[in-house]
Amino acid sequence: MAIYKFYSIIEKVDGVFTVTFPDIENCFTDGETLHQAVEMAQDALGSLLSVLEDEGYDIPVPSKAEDIELPDEASLVLVEVDTNDFR
Repeated sequence: MAIYKFYSIIEKVDGVFTVTFPDIENCFTDGETLHQAVEMAQDALGSLLSVLEDEGYDIPVPSKAEDIELPDEASLVLVEVDTNDFR
């Protein structure tokens, strides 16, 4: 129903790229490569947001990049999804 852009935090932990979304509780994934982690982040975010829309829940307001505190050695990656692609 909409296009969303949320920042994700990607960290390499024990050889795996872990992905979390500071604005969305319980939305996380990982990948063996950075590219795979970003693809998995799009899938996780799009799947969750499409369910939230379908169930009538409010979608969180995305933070601005400058308001997100990054752990050491982590990267901030903008993830864009169109929830219509997940239906």
